[in-house]
Amino acid sequence: MLFFWKNWNTAHRTTYWTGLVLLAAAIIGMIWAWMQGLQNVVRWDVLSDLTELPASIGTFTDGLFDYSVSGKAYIVTEQFAASVMQVNGLAAQLVTLGICVGMAFVLAAITELPRWYYLIAMAVLIVLLATFRLEVLQLPGFLGTVLGGRFLFVVVALGFGLVSYYFHAFRPEIELPARLGVFAAITLLGWLVIDRLPGQQLPALAFVGYSLPGLLVLSLGFIFWISPEIIAGLVYLTSVTRTNRSDGSGRPLGVANFLVIGSLYIVNLVLIWLNNTKVIAWNPLVVSPFVLILISLILGIWGFRQQLRQNETALPFRDAGAYLYLGLALITLMVISYAFASANDPLVEALEDVIVYTHLAAGLAFVAYVIFNFLSLYRQGLPVYKVLYKPTRFSVLQARLVTAIVTVVILAFENFFPISQAVAGYFNSVGDYHAGTGEIRVAEQYYSLALNSEFQNHKSNYALASLALSQDDKVTAVHYFQQALLKQPSAQAYAGLSAVLLQDNLLFEAIKMLQRGIRSFPKNGELQNNLGYLYARTSVADSAYYYLAAAAGNTAREEVPQTNLLAFWARNPRLISLDSLARTMENRSYESYEANRSALAFFRNPTDSTGVQRPNWLDAPLTDDGLNVSRFAQLYNYSVQNRTTDTTLLTILNRLGQNPANQDFTDDLLFARAASQYYTGNKRTAFELTDQIARDNQRNGAFYNFITGLWMMEQGLNRKAADILSQNADTLSIYYQALALTKSGDPLIAQSLWETAGQNDPGVQTLAEVLYEKRQPATDLEKAFVLLYNPLLDQPESQRALYRSMRDDNLKTIVASVFVNRFLTLNQPVVAESWYEQIPQEARLNPYAGSAMTIAYLRLRNAKGQYDQTISDARQSVVAAFQPEKDFVLAQAYQAKRQTAPARLAYENALKRAPFNAEIVAAAAGFEQQNGRAEKAYNLVLEALPLNERNPDLLKIYALLCLDLSLTDYADESLTRLRSATSPTDYQAFLARYQAKRALIKKQRESFQ
Repeated sequence: MLFFWKNWNTAHRTTYWTGLVLLAAAIIGMIWAWMQGLQNVVRWDVLSDLTELPASIGTFTDGLFDYSVSGKAYIVTEQFAASVMQVNGLAAQLVTLGICVGMAFVLAAITELPRWYYLIAMAVLIVLLATFRLEVLQLPGFLGTVLGGRFLFVVVALGFGLVSYYFHAFRPEIELPARLGVFAAITLLGWLVIDRLPGQQLPALAFVGYSLPGLLVLSLGFIFWISPEIIAGLVYLTSVTRTNRSDGSGRPLGVANFLVIGSLYIVNLVLIWLNNTKVIAWNPLVVSPFVLILISLILGIWGFRQQLRQNETALPFRDAGAYLYLGLALITLMVISYAFASANDPLVEALEDVIVYTHLAAGLAFVAYVIFNFLSLYRQGLPVYKVLYKPTRFSVLQARLVTAIVTVVILAFENFFPISQAVAGYFNSVGDYHAGTGEIRVAEQYYSLALNSEFQNHKSNYALASLALSQDDKVTAVHYFQQALLKQPSAQAYAGLSAVLLQDNLLFEAIKMLQRGIRSFPKNGELQNNLGYLYARTSVADSAYYYLAAAAGNTAREEVPQTNLLAFWARNPRLISLDSLARTMENRSYESYEANRSALAFFRNPTDSTGVQRPNWLDAPLTDDGLNVSRFAQLYNYSVQNRTTDTTLLTILNRLGQNPANQDFTDDLLFARAASQYYTGNKRTAFELTDQIARDNQRNGAFYNFITGLWMMEQGLNRKAADILSQNADTLSIYYQALALTKSGDPLIAQSLWETAGQNDPGVQTLAEVLYEKRQPATDLEKAFVLLYNPLLDQPESQRALYRSMRDDNLKTIVASVFVNRFLTLNQPVVAESWYEQIPQEARLNPYAGSAMTIAYLRLRNAKGQYDQTISDARQSVVAAFQPEKDFVLAQAYQAKRQTAPARLAYENALKRAPFNAEIVAAAAGFEQQNGRAEKAYNLVLEALPLNERNPDLLKIYALLCLDLSLTDYADESLTRLRSATSPTDYQAFLARYQAKRALIKKQRESFQ
């Protein structure tokens, strides 16, 4: 009996099944739009902010002092932003198509009615079409003005009227499925033509918006008609004979159960009514009215057939009733779906009230109808549902009349407020259309009219706030956002209001607004994330962490609060073990998250920073689009931290820096190139890039000068580092300038700088005092500092006495190793070896001190001519800072043994790691000169000389190489520079060598001629 269509012919069955499928799709669409709620028209966007944090981008040591290259890392913080209210054009198009299909079913069914019923139905339909105001579809040209703009209505009314009358009067033998096909083709093709005409921008929005009154009347009539279906379903449930009882009696549930279940159903409706009207202050657990309408609609498929069959009316269910019901059901579902899809809350509430009131009235009337007519049949255990629409005393018409009267009474009790809400819903729909076409002023007027009908409705207030924001009217936006929160608040309205307050720098007011929002929506992850984001800005660490951690489990986009949590840890690295955190962090494709992961590496152990993750998007083809903040932060952090050769990174950085779309990141991209060049590429290029950024940069020039100065000190370019740091006025730069000058052998020039740097730093002041013998060194560090950098302490006895007073084996090893190298340079190997013997041989040294001792030992072996021993012992590992020296000493050993190939390889390795070390460059250039590669030697010196302008060894080899290459002017210039860079004795000694070589070259040229 439930599958009544199985005996129909194929055409009827196919079209009816098609209608049922469309009805099921409409139900699914309605449920989807219902579940989405406000997100149908207001989406959650993510706003990303770029924040720089001070961070160390590199560290090094000279054995006495640790140096931290202070730079910056970039983190990304994100907040959810509720978008302005948008029009749901896709929903309007789908709803319009659904209405077209529903009208086709209705028109096909009407043609089957008897003559007078047909004429009445067509008259009602034409009146309904008149209310649709089809002139708003704006046909182009002459068609849009003829008949006062009513041409389209006339065409549609005549078209439907003539075709339906043709089927009704002239071709009644044509079966209903064929008629349905014709009407469906007319409506759908007609709409597609209108949709493609150039007259109207958004025809679907215009149609749904302006036709809403007529569609509402049709839908409310259908809701009223099916309102008794749940009671009819209860009658079936309680009167059908059951065959699965254990006692085999098969008796139905009976009237008592009917009354109990019916009473619970009516109580549910009463509670909904009382809750909606605020008569009760608590929220009862009730079944939603929209669930009830879906149940009524589904039950009505069977119930409407039963009603037509039992009443034996002139409208057969198979021939017309089924199609009529499907058409009206589709139209009703489309109206409800559009109310949800457009977040039109006054319209939703009006429909909800109508459902509740009609079902409550029908419930009371039809329970009485069943009791008055069928109580005796219930008592006899007979199947009442089979005669439900064959009353004996109280007719169905009377029951429906009572339903209508009770509904009107309830509406009157509410001062017909649902009608005002429906009017507000209509104005909102029209306002959506004009907002979609960009007619802002007209849209504002319609939304204002909606507020006149229902001033607290959320839709109008949020829409007006959105329009105000689009015009940068923050005061008006705040007003409407606040009004949107009065009756039916939303998390999006709280977020929008908070964002406006934040834009006006009202941080604490924005926080309070989010706190209110979370009290209303305690499980809303978007609001929790935003509150944690704001708390992080106020340094309230515990609250920031609490809300960000809570948000991660309450939002579909958990990667956003997770990103903020990483930013939180980067700001507060001491609150957690970052190494432990790193082991628990997952790789994600979310770029902001990965950017913050790379930023956290700045604050972990230095060894961890070498393994920073390479951005995956670097392997994709570059586009002309600019970098977003997430990609920039990820790229910057990776470039600055990366310590492994990346062949494509420098090219990508160069191209991105030249892209005008990235002009906001120009300096940072240049510095990222500089850092990448320094740590994995050409260090001289790195210095040139940082100099380029710092030049004429009033805001950040000192920052880049500081980094360049520290990098140069790491490369041993102390004099050049002092020149760069002299451009800065901050105390730390002055301190490093003083230290660089002292290490370059100019402590007297540095004295005033030491005094300035020590004014606010007792530790620096103490170093200055012991350096200039204003106090005796007390600690091992002070003693080592004096031994290495005080030129006045040149008496061997004083040096050794101070050295023996030291207790720190590491510092003693470092000082002794420096003296070994110093005296070997002065060609005093005996003194150098005596200092080596002072090194505590059995001590457990740190890696740096142990490496210093190894280099001193290898240098001594070379000085004694024990080159095989040097080559053998060079297998000992040293820290990275000493690797160039080890390669250099090894190259000297191979060179002395006339093993050219391994010597050249060792020199190349040394130069790769220390391209500006004057001692290494001069020796390598001399080696290449001896082997007939004067041009290569010249290029080596030319690369290092600009950064070692006063180094005598480089100036000497440069002058000689210029003579070899016939660059006599450059050779003479170098000789002039050498005069001021070295002692007179050394200069005279070299001058004799220089003149002799020049005379030899001149003689060779004369003999050649």
